[in-house]
Amino acid sequence: MKLHIVRDPADLQSRELLEQNFLLRHRVFVELEGWEALRRPDGRDVDAFDNADATHLLITDSAGALVGGSRITPLDRPNLLQTVFNGLVHGELPAHPSLGADWTRFYVHPDRREGRRRAPESAALFCAVMEYALSQGLSYITFVSSIYMLEHGTAVGWRITPLGAPVMSDGKPTIAAWIEVSEQALSNVRRVTGISRALMPGDRSPPVTAPGNAGFYVR
Repeated sequence: MKLHIVRDPADLQSRELLEQNFLLRHRVFVELEGWEALRRPDGRDVDAFDNADATHLLITDSAGALVGGSRITPLDRPNLLQTVFNGLVHGELPAHPSLGADWTRFYVHPDRREGRRRAPESAALFCAVMEYALSQGLSYITFVSSIYMLEHGTAVGWRITPLGAPVMSDGKPTIAAWIEVSEQALSNVRRVTGISRALMPGDRSPPVTAPGNAGFYVR
């Protein structure tokens, strides 16, 4: 698998990959998860936060097909947590917003998780998110997801702190929380998933795949 870090404006190849990402997000979040508020006639999941501030971490397989993705948005810029889901936040952020980022739109291609609970694409994305956060000098990542994310994050050795009590959303208990970014957190998730090499572009180590949980989504 290969990690692509895509920002807007992007080159032609990255733009094509980003468009595939928008189409696949719509399939996952609207058609499969039923998030009707995201439905668009063009079949693309694009919102106000898919802008020049956003960084998209996209995973492709050996054939170049998109198999998973995530979005990272700076917390000192408009973001999903502090606008759409600000009602979930009752605690204080652990540090200045300039030291944090909001993690959204985590998904794995449905064909890669159908009939099984674990997928190597999920594991790769978890490692990639922590690698990217460290490379940017961040100290924490926020997210909004089902409460099961806390259980999974803890299972991979991450320190996760809720920002408020869970509430029901789309029939599921949903919570806002933050993840501590550290070298230890990266070491822990690599150990649990079995991914021992860096995934950031430029690394020339041989590819490694390992199991990861694909049973939840980050908004």
